[in-house]
Amino acid sequence: MTEADDDDAKNLFKQAMRGVQPLKNKLRYDHEKHPQKLPKRTYLARREAAEKQPPNTGEALSDTHIEPIDPEQTLLFSQPGIQRSKVKRLRSGLLPTQSRLDLHGYKIDEARESIVKFIDSCQCNNLSCVQIISGKAPSKQDRQATLKSHVNHWLKQLPSVLAFCSAPQAKGGAGSLLVLLKKK
Repeated sequence: MTEADDDDAKNLFKQAMRGVQPLKNKLRYDHEKHPQKLPKRTYLARREAAEKQPPNTGEALSDTHIEPIDPEQTLLFSQPGIQRSKVKRLRSGLLPTQSRLDLHGYKIDEARESIVKFIDSCQCNNLSCVQIISGKAPSKQDRQATLKSHVNHWLKQLPSVLAFCSAPQAKGGAGSLLVLLKKK
């Protein structure tokens, strides 16, 4: 383009725009500015605060409607979506047990608190398969395994428990549970 062509284009544009009026402000929409990014220190502090959880003592675990369990009854539970092959390996004892909690001699309240602390600790240490030994001794009153019944009930309520089952005989049998945990 030459300079003369450039001047002609400018003149044509001015003629075309001669009667044009600017839009009034009330017809115009001003888009909001994007929020400013938070400083990294603020972002990390907020994230840390959100991830902190108060220590869980097991008080939130329900003790209502506990199904009585026979001392010799084998248990099996898994959350929806857990692969059958993973549960099958758990049941057969093929997953290595990374930690163990023995509840022999514990009272119900002590056992509840110990289970919650144990599961939290295991999850913080990225353990995926643990063993909880409740024993199978029936209570003298009704020939039911009271502690075993409570443990069964509590583990179903813990969101970090993906699955659990009675251990194979070589690992404790009906008095012991193998527990599969969520990764943190």
